[in-house]
Amino acid sequence: MTKAILIFINIIGFLLFTILNINDVVITHTAAKEIAIGEAVEVNLIINKNNFSGPGRLKLDLSQAEGITVKENMSDGSSFTFKDNEVLFIWYDLPSDKSIAISYTIIANENTNGIKKITGDFSFINDNERKQLEVPALIFKVNPELLANENIKENNSSTSSVRSIEKLENEYIVTVKTTIDNHKGFARIKEELPKDFNAEEIETAGSIFKNTDGYAKFIWTNLSDSINEIIVKYKISNNKGLDTNFTISGVFSSEKLISEGYNSGIKIPETEYIPFKEITENTQTDSKETEITVQEDIKQDTLLELANNNELNTEENLVVSKDTEELVNETISQIVIDSTTNSFKNKEEVVKNIISTEKVNTNVDYKVQILAGHRIISEKQVSNQFNYNGEYALETHNGWIKYTVGSNSRYSDARDSRNELKIYNFPGPFVTAYNYGERISVQEALILTSQNWVP
Repeated sequence: MTKAILIFINIIGFLLFTILNINDVVITHTAAKEIAIGEAVEVNLIINKNNFSGPGRLKLDLSQAEGITVKENMSDGSSFTFKDNEVLFIWYDLPSDKSIAISYTIIANENTNGIKKITGDFSFINDNERKQLEVPALIFKVNPELLANENIKENNSSTSSVRSIEKLENEYIVTVKTTIDNHKGFARIKEELPKDFNAEEIETAGSIFKNTDGYAKFIWTNLSDSINEIIVKYKISNNKGLDTNFTISGVFSSEKLISEGYNSGIKIPETEYIPFKEITENTQTDSKETEITVQEDIKQDTLLELANNNELNTEENLVVSKDTEELVNETISQIVIDSTTNSFKNKEEVVKNIISTEKVNTNVDYKVQILAGHRIISEKQVSNQFNYNGEYALETHNGWIKYTVGSNSRYSDARDSRNELKIYNFPGPFVTAYNYGERISVQEALILTSQNWVP
């Protein structure tokens, strides 16, 4: 009798504790409202559990969903089983994260139709007490008249996403920007990572971040309908530490898109990364932050001038002997810069050393060099790697293929153009000069056009 009383008290205590703590854990359970026979549809289940850990079990009952097969998708560290219309996710120790994000796939077998319902419960131990919460029922319809994968179609919705990849030393920063309109409730960005890459969150925009099974996932359980733009960032790195070609593809999905018939979401256009190591043999800029002094500019251009006249030995990169460099330094020391006007005052013999007597001051223009390498890359590669979609020209010079932007008669206009180009991912755009289409040094062009250098 005493034992029976104790059991009864424990049961009553358990029920009361469950009722009193029902708001401690929030569970969402979402999927498409209508599916086709044979179509694999992903179901997302999020458990916001705060910080507790310990054993846990999620049980789903498919007794009211005959003809539905369940397959594991993302288990978030649990073991998965599906047998006799029952699905179990079991954790020996729940993840320490505040939220558990799992997903599974449902498939409607042949000759299945009508309304289906999946119910369940979530049980766990916290503070040495067993607790159990009901999982919101998932109700959907199997429609035999629908075609499987009907949702894979052109994106005619108001939703669109773009992705960019930025290279930093031994890792890459990936940014995904998604424009949405009146979305509310569940939403997710799912990025398929390159093989042997791992991901870490940087900016989540209020989502739950998961790096699992080769995917980086950002999951929102209750997105506000006032948000019209989502920007997330994550960094990836490969196990081998190599800078190599790779691509990233992804999908944005939400309750609204599902209601519009995009059961699998909207594809985020694939982004290809291709290393471009041969950036430039001369990446100096005139900006105050990274500016090489004017004397150094003159020195570099003089060295290139000498190289053009075969007075130096050059390989892929410019190689300067100590004696030659001292000679150039001595020559440069004779050039005086007026700090008030920034104009060049040159002795006649110095001008002769820099400017060929065959060049005539008749058609000088200034451009901005953005890149240089030993091979031509596509417009798509320029767009993907440097986030630049504008026009540019190609030329060959000293064995390099050089990429330039614009054509200006005044150095100050080219300088302004260079400053505007700094918002892109170029290694350091700088001003170049030409006389009748022949490349000359900037200081030479300034002298020929009687213009002042502008910082």
